[in-house]
Amino acid sequence: MKKHFVRLIPYLLLFILMFVLNYLFLPALTIQSPGFRLFIGAFFIGVLFIELVIDIDISGRKKVNRTKYTLISLPIVFVLLVFAIQFFNGPIFRSKDYANLIDVVEKDFGSDFYVMNTDQIPMMDRDTAERLGDRRIGSMSDLVSQFVPANAYTQINIENEPFRVTPLEYSGFMQWLNNRKEGIPNYLKVDMVSGEVTVEDLAENIKYSHSERFSRNVKRHLRRQYPTTIFRSPSFEVDDEGHPYYVATTYKNKFLFTYQEPSGVITLDAVTGETEAYELGEIPTWMDRIYAAELILDQLNYYGKYTNGFWNSIFQKRGVTQTTEGYNYIPMNDDVFLYTGVTSVNSDASNIGFYLVNLRTKEAEFYPVTSADEFSAMASAEGSLQQMRYTSTFPLLLNLNDRPYYISSLKDDSGLVRAYALVDAQDYQKVLTSDTVDGLIAQLNGSTGGVSEPTEIEEIETEEELTAISGQVENISQAVVAGDTMYYFMIDGSIYKASIELSDQLPFVDLETELEGEVNQDNIFRSITIITE
Repeated sequence: MKKHFVRLIPYLLLFILMFVLNYLFLPALTIQSPGFRLFIGAFFIGVLFIELVIDIDISGRKKVNRTKYTLISLPIVFVLLVFAIQFFNGPIFRSKDYANLIDVVEKDFGSDFYVMNTDQIPMMDRDTAERLGDRRIGSMSDLVSQFVPANAYTQINIENEPFRVTPLEYSGFMQWLNNRKEGIPNYLKVDMVSGEVTVEDLAENIKYSHSERFSRNVKRHLRRQYPTTIFRSPSFEVDDEGHPYYVATTYKNKFLFTYQEPSGVITLDAVTGETEAYELGEIPTWMDRIYAAELILDQLNYYGKYTNGFWNSIFQKRGVTQTTEGYNYIPMNDDVFLYTGVTSVNSDASNIGFYLVNLRTKEAEFYPVTSADEFSAMASAEGSLQQMRYTSTFPLLLNLNDRPYYISSLKDDSGLVRAYALVDAQDYQKVLTSDTVDGLIAQLNGSTGGVSEPTEIEEIETEEELTAISGQVENISQAVVAGDTMYYFMIDGSIYKASIELSDQLPFVDLETELEGEVNQDNIFRSITIITE
C-alpha cells in the first residue's frame, strides 16, 4: 500500500504539469506535430525519472525490472528516431525537393509586371499604420479606457483597395472582466493610400479574439474544434462586407515528419464562433493571406540555393541566389503579393531581379532586371533630403514607363510621413522627391518626355505670391532632383531651396554668406542675389 502511495503523488503532479502545458501551448494531437512529439517525449522522460527515483529510494530492492524500463524508453527512442528521420529528410539529402517547393515562372518586367494606379499605392507602412491607429483610439474617450488596438494590422485588399485591419482588444484583465459579456465593439481599418483610419462599428460585437480568455480565445476555440489539425497563430481579416474573421492556415508535413506545407485554411467567425475548413482549391477569394511571408521567403531561398544541388551551394555556388533582407506587400488584382529582391550570395548591393508571389495562391514570378538593391535605394532617397534627416521606409516596386522604380515614404524622427521619394531602380542616383505621390508621378512624366503644358505653368508662376527674404546662410546642402541640382539653405532657422539655374554662383556659396531674394509659399527661391563684400 505504501509503495503504491509513493508512486501516486509524483504521477499526479506529472499529469497536472502535462495538463497545464497542453492548455498553454495547445499542440495538435498528432505524431506529425513537432510540438506533440516533444510533449510525448517530455511525458515519458518524466515517467522514467519518477520510476528511477522510486526504485532507488525503496529499500530492499534486489533487481531492476528491465521490461518496465524498456517499455518506458520506447516512446523516447521513437522521438529520437524521428529527429534522425528529419535529418535524412533535410536539404543535404533532398536538395532538389526543397528547390521545387515553389514553382517560379520567369516573366518580362516591361510587358508583364502589373502597372498600378497611383490611387492604389500603399504608402503607409505597418509602423505608420500603428501610430495612426493608436492616435485615433486615443482621441475616443469612450474606448481608450477599456480597449487598445491589437498589434495585428493585417494588410488585405477590400474591393481591390489596400487596407490594414486590426481588432481592438481588452486593455487589461479588469477590462476583460467588465466587457467580456458584450465583447469587442469595433475594429480599425487603415487606408494604406490616404492614411485615413476608420473605427468600424459592428452590428454584433466580436466575441472571439486573441485577447479573450478560456474557451473564447481564438486558438483555444479552434484547437477544441480541430484537435488533430496542425495550424499556427490565426490572422485577423475581414471579408468584402466588413465582417470580421480569424483565418488559420492548416499544415501537413511535406516529407516524413519534416517541413510543414499549407494544406488549407480554417475560418473562425469572430462574432459567432462558427468555424469552417477549406481545402486549398476551395478558399474564398476574399481571403488574402494564406501563405505566411516567412514561409514564402524560405521557399524562395531554397529555390535559389539548391536548384543546382546542395554541395554546389556550399562550394562552387554556381547560380546560387538569395532574397534581399526586406520585403513588402503589393496589392494587385484584388490579391496581396509579396515582393522582394533577388541578389547573389556575394551580397554586392545589387539585385539581379525581383520575385513577386501571390499570398493566396503561391503563384511565383521572377523578373530578371539588374538594379540596385532596396537598401541602396533607401540610402539614396534619404540622401536626397539629407538636411532634413528623414528615414526611408522599405520601398515598393513600381512599373512606370516600362521601367522599375522604387517608391518609399520619408519619415521624420517622430515617425510621421513628411515626403515621398521615387528612385530609379537601375540608376539609383536619380531621385525624385515630393510632398505627394501624384507630385512624384508628375515630375517623372515631365522628366521622361511626358506631356507638359508650359503656358499653364507660366501662368501659375506669374500668379505666385512672392516674399522677400534676406539673411546669412547657417547651413547648406545639395541634391539632384529630376536631373536638376537643388541647393538647400538654412536662413534664420528656416529651409529654403534654389535651383542651380538661378545662378552659376550657387556652388560657391559658403556658411555665413549673405543671401537675399524672393521665395514662393514653398520657400523656393524665384530670384536670388549673393551679396559679396
